[in-house]
Amino acid sequence: MIRVGNRLPVIILGFLLLLLLLSLQITGKSPDISSIEPKIAQPGEVLVIRGSHFGSARGRVSISGIVPVSSAYLEWSPQRISVRIPEEARSGLVHVITGKGRSDGVIFTNKNDIPVIVRGGERTDTPFIEALEPERSSVGGRIIITGRNFGHNRDNGLVLFAWAPGADGTSPGPSESKNPHIPALALDFDYEAWSDREIRVRVPVGAGSGGIMVQNDKGRSNSVYFELDQSAGRRIFRDKRTYTIQSSIDVRNTSERAGGGLYLWIPRVQESPVQRDVSLLNQDPKADIEDYNGLMLVYLPEPVRGETYRISQTYILDRYALETKILPDRIKNEYDTERPLYRVYTASNAFTPAEAPEIVRTVQANGGRERNPYTRARRLYNFVLARMGHDPGKSYQDALKGLEERKGDSYTYATLYVAMLRAAGVPARTISGYIVTDDKTAVPHFWTEFYLENFGWVPADPTLGDRAAIKDYPYPADPAGYFFGGISNRHLAFSHGLVQAKKVSPHGRTLEQPDIHSLQTMYAEAVGNLTSFAGTWNNLQVVGIY
Repeated sequence: MIRVGNRLPVIILGFLLLLLLLSLQITGKSPDISSIEPKIAQPGEVLVIRGSHFGSARGRVSISGIVPVSSAYLEWSPQRISVRIPEEARSGLVHVITGKGRSDGVIFTNKNDIPVIVRGGERTDTPFIEALEPERSSVGGRIIITGRNFGHNRDNGLVLFAWAPGADGTSPGPSESKNPHIPALALDFDYEAWSDREIRVRVPVGAGSGGIMVQNDKGRSNSVYFELDQSAGRRIFRDKRTYTIQSSIDVRNTSERAGGGLYLWIPRVQESPVQRDVSLLNQDPKADIEDYNGLMLVYLPEPVRGETYRISQTYILDRYALETKILPDRIKNEYDTERPLYRVYTASNAFTPAEAPEIVRTVQANGGRERNPYTRARRLYNFVLARMGHDPGKSYQDALKGLEERKGDSYTYATLYVAMLRAAGVPARTISGYIVTDDKTAVPHFWTEFYLENFGWVPADPTLGDRAAIKDYPYPADPAGYFFGGISNRHLAFSHGLVQAKKVSPHGRTLEQPDIHSLQTMYAEAVGNLTSFAGTWNNLQVVGIY
């Protein structure tokens, strides 16, 4: 039996420990903002932040991603902060950051982002964003933008997001890119609805935390802050290389009588999160259509038999290496199967035999039933590397033949891997283009990317992962690991997936094109009396690297 007198010290000690725990809980709480005043202000004005758990020692305030300098803080107490708004701060979220964590964000509006009243009392006809819902989402998440003057249909309209090359998901400085924005892409079916008052759009791959704007033929809207949810992983863009390149095709041996002509659908160098600021410096002859689904249309009227015609384009572009840091257990296991992106990039087509019995059986036996799509993609990638051997002599060998003979070139590796991913229910596409060696030789090449919910497209190059024998190509220490989720700044892309072209003339005749320069439904169309031609895609010329 324990006497009361002996228990008293134990009770007191327990009470003191309880007080200590409560004290730690209170002092250990992250900051919480209850209000900011004013909610609309200009840079240079004082912002008063009220709340709790700010601490006695000064931490940091972030206004639309901008942290004020030390001299800007006028007051800091556990429940109130006064800080002068920096000149660089735009409309966005205000956070308080201490050693205990970061508060939730509260919307601040830069007064300079609000359109002014013009003479006559009417507002300008430029787009204006009033609200964004939600203000935080992951890649692929749907957001609704409400406002005015967006246009009754999209036409050439764009929703621009902040481009985020850094590991922290923030936007680049002016020296890192000529264009610190990235648009939502029609190629990825990001635009779901567009009206004059409301836009429904998916967060594109490459977007980061920062301002969202709407752009149309009347101009750009105000910028409204959006925060990217990176809980499933991050992208890091690094090692920018600037290229000047020339692409060309030679046309000859045309058979025609008077009145014939030839239409050519020619792939353009593609803009993407890793391939930025693409500019067409020169084209000869001038294209009749500059850009249709990533292709340009050139017409040769009445080509003369025996003559050779060269169609060329010169580009300058920035290319980045990409590294992904993915947390597989944070990736959603289930896809939105009603989304057009899913339906298109899991479908079978002439280049991608995803429904072939041999492909389906192989997938089921090699991880196709794995629940996590990232792990599923990794197992199929490892299978392709173990199964295949690189043989450049097997030029453009199809996926089924490659699976049977266990050999092929980069086209075989890429189309086989994409077919297997699609059969496993993972959206994927083949990318066509070139890789650039140390001696500035551009080698025709195919690689892939697959899509993960709440993360987006992930690059994979099974050919280089298998350490194919490519002269003067500098491999990383672990090619198999690097090229699953990473891609180099030596990859130059011309098409992402199967590009849709269409006949120009109802009486035109599609002509066979023996070389595959990009994956597209159509390359050439003859009209009038022209019945055939010979075309050669010349190797890409690397004019300069900077």
